[in-house]
Amino acid sequence: MPLRVDRGYYGQITFGTGTPQNFDILFDTGSGTLFVMGKNCGSSACNNKPKYDPDVDKSFNLTGKDDFEIGYLNDSTIYGDSGKTTIVIAGISVEAQEFGVAYEVPDEFDHPCEGVMGMELIDTGPMKQITPITNLIKNNSLDSPQFSFLLGREADQSPSELTFGGSNPDRFHADTLTVVQLVDDNFGQWVIPIDDLAINDKRTGLENRGGFINTGSEFIVMPPDDAHEFYNNIADAKDNGDGTYKLDCGDAYKVALIFNSVAWKIDPKDFIVKLAEDKCIGAIIYDDDVPKTSWFIGSAFLRNVYTIFDPVNRKVGFAQLA
Repeated sequence: MPLRVDRGYYGQITFGTGTPQNFDILFDTGSGTLFVMGKNCGSSACNNKPKYDPDVDKSFNLTGKDDFEIGYLNDSTIYGDSGKTTIVIAGISVEAQEFGVAYEVPDEFDHPCEGVMGMELIDTGPMKQITPITNLIKNNSLDSPQFSFLLGREADQSPSELTFGGSNPDRFHADTLTVVQLVDDNFGQWVIPIDDLAINDKRTGLENRGGFINTGSEFIVMPPDDAHEFYNNIADAKDNGDGTYKLDCGDAYKVALIFNSVAWKIDPKDFIVKLAEDKCIGAIIYDDDVPKTSWFIGSAFLRNVYTIFDPVNRKVGFAQLA
């Protein structure tokens, strides 16, 4: 299915039967919970957006669980009701899918979409939903128990798409495919071992990290010590004190992540994030809440590769773009 991009990658999901309701939903491999803004959402983040109405959905039922709650890395928490209904993704129907009907959404949720579909192996959030991907696989609804992402750039309007049931061979060079096994203690998350991080063809020695593959985030988020160590290799980098580093907008830094002994380059147009004229930061940022040896790998890296997720075999594959 084609995806749109605007501070994230999203596509349409249909909720309910009787009067089907269509919503733009962000696809997020960094979480495992599905929610949509409900008709009773009075938060400013819900203003001027279509909202789900359970009263016109013949398939809707409350789950009997506690009230819906999900928190994200930026400390934002969303609250609502826990329900089940039939949803349709890329033309494929999933019955009795658990989801949250959000009635309180923080201002930090500034995406143009109306909800999020988590795509982790299992829901690691407090609701412990059975994820749509798990249901699709359990129901034998997919040609192959995989899904794949092509993430384009908003600036150059390059294509973005999500493929359920395998991959799109027209989008990548098959002979470059490198498969990485998830770490043993992955807790249902898409976390793979990182060999190292390189800058200007020089390894930084930041080894033995766990990389959480996160389509729901733009940045590569690290604990502060790792980010400081990385930027120490860039002479003109300046710590802004807010988790970001100021960089020269005109430089072309050569940054690469190394998985399974293969170096995957990040295009300078993805590494240098332009905030305003002559004001740029690096796509590697830091957060005090990130565990000591964990990195969250967002679209700044993922735009440079074709990514195949294999839930059954617990693997992630990267390939060069066609």
